Amino acid sequence: MTALLRRGPELRLLVWVAALAVTGSVAVAAAETTTFDRAQLAVPVAYVALVLLLHVFLVARGVRGDQLLLPTAAALAAIGLVLVQRLQPEDRPLLLQQLTWMVIAAGAFVATILIPRDVTALSRFKWTWALLGVLLLVSPLLPVIGREINGARIWIGLGPFSFEPWEAVKIIMVIFFAAYLEEYREVIARPRRFGPLPVPPLPYLLPILAMWAFAMAVVVFEKDLGAALLFLGIFLAMLYLATGEAFYTLLGVVLLVAGGVVLYQTLPHVQVRIDTWLRPFSEDLRFGPGFQIVQGLFALANGGLLGVGLGNGLPDRIPIVWSDFVFDAFTEEVGFAGAVALLALFLLFVYRGMLIAVRAPTPFLQLLAAGLSFIVAFQTLVIVGGNARLIPLTGVTLPFVAYGGSSLVTNWMLVALLIRVSDVTARVRGSP
Repeated sequence: MTALLRRGPELRLLVWVAALAVTGSVAVAAAETTTFDRAQLAVPVAYVALVLLLHVFLVARGVRGDQLLLPTAAALAAIGLVLVQRLQPEDRPLLLQQLTWMVIAAGAFVATILIPRDVTALSRFKWTWALLGVLLLVSPLLPVIGREINGARIWIGLGPFSFEPWEAVKIIMVIFFAAYLEEYREVIARPRRFGPLPVPPLPYLLPILAMWAFAMAVVVFEKDLGAALLFLGIFLAMLYLATGEAFYTLLGVVLLVAGGVVLYQTLPHVQVRIDTWLRPFSEDLRFGPGFQIVQGLFALANGGLLGVGLGNGLPDRIPIVWSDFVFDAFTEEVGFAGAVALLALFLLFVYRGMLIAVRAPTPFLQLLAAGLSFIVAFQTLVIVGGNARLIPLTGVTLPFVAYGGSSLVTNWMLVALLIRVSDVTARVRGSP
């Protein structure tokens, strides 16, 4: 009973998540047909039951961690299910597939809560994590299992199933960065200075250069601009948090821009991405490579302040809308106000993650929580910026909301890791 009362606020927030999932699904169904079928409630009710089971699991385990992360992630995933129901094409049952992936994601969440017993043990195998991350990232280049979809070779396929390994790599790399920076941050944070420029010893500067080269290699061989930006961005953010030296981050940005200029001059697919960003309405692009982003901009403009109403937009005009442009489709139907509310949920999630990082008892846990939070922040920034044409469009998906099993599973593992860090903090501080 004590454990149940301890996580009472979480349960009360999940009631609002249940209301969001059910009412959203009913609203979409009502816009599509004039008759109501009780079977339409099967997916949202199943989702609500699944989320409640996760809450019961945390109560049974006596977890004392943060009580806002699970409801916030569940609310974002509920919006994602409603949007997949709204956006799925007639010939593809994406809603049932997304619900199936949600079940798998819940299993991954439970497994991450249970294993390992001591989350700080992750830091002992940093080079193993680094090797595993590299192997997973290059696996799409292998001739048998590698798959090229929509021009990017970032998938591995086993039979009818396909998976984006970089989704798992982003968590693996955060664990490696956190462990590496915990061990060497004292040396990196006290570099030699040549005038105003801090220069760390060469052996400790190599990881920065290696990450730059690694990010450029991803773009060259896998044609994945999003993964390159994400990995380098996470590393630079964690490096700044660990050392407080803004020069390192500036150096990384300069290297990224320099590498990007070279790649733009030499790789056609990078040229297309940049040209489409700069001039999507030009005659040679708007009905070709720029068609997707042009239609997305029209959807944003059509939404106005309050939107056209859920189910009343024209998202089918945007190619692959359920994955790449879900934010534009959502904004068209709920308007600027709804888009701000969605971004506020992401902001709340990142805020709670950073708060967990600040309160964590060890440098490794602090860096781990901060890195995981930054994944969600950076992905959201990159995809929303790309949809709004503020930056070039990349292959990054909107966390929890966009259709995609790989992203959903790894994001729920991310939630579980943050809850585990907050649980360690609560137990060390003796919080109830």
